[in-house]
Amino acid sequence: MFNSMLWWAPYLAGGLFLLVATPLLLASLYLVYIHRKFSHIPSPKMDSFFLGHIANFLAMRRKMKNEDEPMATIIPKWTAECGNLFVIFYIYHPVVVSTNPEDVKKVAFDESVAKSHNTVEVMNNIFGQRYMGRGLFTIPDYETWKPQRKLYDPSFKRSSLKDLLPKFNKCADTFLEKLRPYAGGKREAPMKEAFHEAALDVISKVAFSLDFDKEWSSRRLGLKYIADTKLSHLTLISFKGVMRSFTFPIKRLFTLIHPQEAGMYHEAILAMRRIGRDCIEKRIKAVTSGEEVPNDILTQMLQSSVGDKS
Repeated sequence: MFNSMLWWAPYLAGGLFLLVATPLLLASLYLVYIHRKFSHIPSPKMDSFFLGHIANFLAMRRKMKNEDEPMATIIPKWTAECGNLFVIFYIYHPVVVSTNPEDVKKVAFDESVAKSHNTVEVMNNIFGQRYMGRGLFTIPDYETWKPQRKLYDPSFKRSSLKDLLPKFNKCADTFLEKLRPYAGGKREAPMKEAFHEAALDVISKVAFSLDFDKEWSSRRLGLKYIADTKLSHLTLISFKGVMRSFTFPIKRLFTLIHPQEAGMYHEAILAMRRIGRDCIEKRIKAVTSGEEVPNDILTQMLQSSVGDKS
C-alpha cells in the first residue's frame, strides 16, 4: 500500500513548489516593474531586492551609536551620491525624496501638486497612537486644508509677528548662550541638538508661552516608560517614533516585537497632547472671561476666533 502511494508524491511536491514559487515569482515581477517604472530617477543602491531600502535603514541602525535616527544620517549620504532628487523603495512602495528647499515649498503649498496619502499617514499616527491626526500638516486634500489654514492667517501677518519679536530675540539669545562654550574651537559643537532645542524654544514660547525645559509631573501625565518629563524630551521621542515608523513598514508587528519602545512613543505623544490641551483650555477660559493673557500666537488665534463669532 505504501508503494502504491508513492506514485503521487512527485505531483504533491510539484504542487507545493508551484504554490510557493508562483506568488514569489509574481511578487518579483511586480518589484521589477516598479523599479523600472522609476528608473529615470536616481536611486541609491538597495541592500535587498525584496525589502528595498528598508534593509539599508536597518543596516545603518545596527551600525549607529544613536540607534533611533538612521534616516537623519543616511539621507544626507544619499543626497551626496544621487543629488537633491532621488527615489527609495519601501518593499513595493516608491518614495521620491527631494532635499531641495524650493521643491519642498512647492509640494507643501502648491494646491496643484497632489499630496500622497501614504506619506502623510505616517504622521497621522505612530504605531496605532494618533500623532498629528487630520491636522494642518497632514491633510492631503486642498479643499479640506484651506478652511483650517485660514484660522492661522491672522497670526502670521507681518503686523502680528512684529509684536512677537522680543520673544524671538530672547530665544535667539538663549541659543547663542548655549553655543558660547564651544566658541574657542577646541570642542565640536552639537549643532543638530542646538538647532532642535532652538526651534522648540521658539515654538513653545512664541506660540504658547510655554517653557520647553520645564519638568512636568510624570504622575499627572501617566508616564511609565519615560523618566525625563521636559517638553523638549517628549517632543524628541515623538520625532524618533516618526523615524521608526518610516523604517518599519508593518506597524502592528512592531508593537508586538517592541512593546516597550512602542509604549514609550505612545506615552510621549499622549503627554504632549495633555500639556497642549491644558494650555489651550486655560487660555480659552482666560480669553472668554477677559483676563490678562500673554501675547502669543495662541492668544491671537483665540481672539480672532472670538471676534469672528461676535
